[in-house]
This record gives sequence, C-alpha cells and structure tokens, in this order.
Amino acid sequence: VHGRYRAIDYSAVSVEKARKVNDGAIAEGRCNVQQASVAELPFEAEQFDVVTAFETVILAGLAQNFREVYQVLKPAERFFICNEANGETAKDDKWTQIINGMTIYTDADLKVYLEQAGFCKIQSHKNKKGWLCVTAQK
Repeated sequence: VHGRYRAIDYSAVSVEKARKVNDGAIAEGRCNVQQASVAELPFEAEQFDVVTAFETVILAGLAQNFREVYQVLKPAERFFICNEANGETAKDDKWTQIINGMTIYTDADLKVYLEQAGFCKIQSHKNKKGWLCVTAQK
C-alpha cells in the first residue's frame, strides 16, 4: 500500500525542483506538488494524517500558519517540524543576517505558537549539531 503525498512550497523554484525529484510518484498519482502559502492552505479540513515542515519555519506569521496546519490535520494526528537551527547557537545569527526577514525560533517560541493554534502534547528534541525537531498533536 502506497501513501498519497501533497506538497506545497511558496517558491516556484522549489516547486519545480520537487516536481522533478518526485516525477515518478506524480505520474502514478501518488504525489502532487503545488505552489502555495501555508498561510492559506489549499486543502480541505481534516484530511491529513501527518503534516511536516522541514526548514520552513523561519519567517513571520507562525500563529496563522500553525492554525492552518491545525485545520487540515485529522483529529489526534501530528505535526512534525524540523529545523537545522535551534535559535541557541552563534551560527544561527549568520543566517538571520543573510536572509532578510528570517527568524530562527527556539523550541520555547514554537511551543507558544503551537499551543495558541490548539496543538497539545508538544515535544522537542535537539541533536548535537543544533538541529531542532518538534512534534505536536491536534
């Protein structure tokens, strides 16, 4: 049994790359990649078993974005966030200076936004390289 995957990205360049990487699954009808914003997700409510965000939780508007994610998740399902930076190391400052508008959130920051959106059972994990992973349940 194969799952079905839906992916969005705000960047047209990233969407094009993702479509090339996943062309086989797209041809089989198992994958769809489209350009969209998480601030206005183009999906029906309560249709996903899991939502993931890899290296995308770096800009403003988290409260609205997390509310959108909450709406599209089925009850009791999970949201998984993974960022290469955790907001607690000196190297993180380099990125915020290079990328205009970028914010590196700590696990405590993310927890506040997730709770405001209605998520519970929030857990965070950091590795030795500074990566931050957070899970939250609807």
